[in-house]
Amino acid sequence: MGVVAVGVDGSDRSVPALEWAAAEAAAHGHTLRVVTAWSIPVTALSPGGLPAPYPIDELEADGRAAQEAVIAKATMPEGLEIEHHVVEGGPGAVLLDAAEKADLLVIGSRGHGGFTGLLLGSVGQQLTGHAACPVVVVPTAHH
Repeated sequence: MGVVAVGVDGSDRSVPALEWAAAEAAAHGHTLRVVTAWSIPVTALSPGGLPAPYPIDELEADGRAAQEAVIAKATMPEGLEIEHHVVEGGPGAVLLDAAEKADLLVIGSRGHGGFTGLLLGSVGQQLTGHAACPVVVVPTAHH
């Protein structure tokens, strides 16, 4: 059985990518691996540049909650096997690692950050140029 990995960041823009990946996984009898990255904010560094005490468990829980919120908004096929991965690290590195263990990686065209006018964000550019498996970029409908 294969794996379709999909990156979600908690934004509504993740929903179309998740739905597309879920439909693709279901159509081929693959497992859907939902991947969310979390990291310690740069503002959490102390004046000396060392990490300040930060509630790591809360950051990971926030990542899980963001992933669950996107899944709750999505229309998912019945009977789909879903794996949940909430991983510490930058989104590019986390998703490149996910691509190493997947047959297909699906991402949205834009995530949380950056400039809304761009068609493909910096993470998307990194993934399409360096992923170990095919990458599908699902556009977000403009209203």
